Amino acid sequence: MNILEYLWRSLLTMAPFLIACAVFLGTICLKSPILLFCLLFGSLIVVVMQQIGQQVNLPKRHLILLQIFAAATILCAFWLDYFADPAQAQFFRKAEDFFKNNLTQAATADSNTQAAVSLIFNVLRALYLLYIAVSLIGVINAVRKDEDWQSVARTPLLVVVAVTIADVLTGFVIGDSSTN
Repeated sequence: MNILEYLWRSLLTMAPFLIACAVFLGTICLKSPILLFCLLFGSLIVVVMQQIGQQVNLPKRHLILLQIFAAATILCAFWLDYFADPAQAQFFRKAEDFFKNNLTQAATADSNTQAAVSLIFNVLRALYLLYIAVSLIGVINAVRKDEDWQSVARTPLLVVVAVTIADVLTGFVIGDSSTN
């Protein structure tokens, strides 16, 4: 009877944690089944690693590091999958949609204003890609000649960061133009 009392008290002390876990898993199942799969797969890997570590007599410190690495790898894979944009993702897509929706409202259906807006944004994207390609060639040449490639790469990197920040800020300013 003493063992049953101990188990009952242990269950009562763990009840808030178990309820929180159940709510967490329920929310995950409704919002993202991929995350639930990653959590279950990660748990399985950690348990298997624990068993293998005990069989091989792996030091506990190394085993914990391996388990943390496995969990971080699975979490990174989930985040990459969750935040991955489709292949047609482009810079300034929200801005292009905004200009297509708002600048072309008064235009007649026969005019090619939407095509002109798309052409302008596609030319900007092409110039951006060409700049990155030419800059990358310059950086590769600097590395091959044993020059200071970091100073050569600094300006293109700043341009890439500036364009990325401008794209994010444009999304904040414009909002979601697909609801129009």
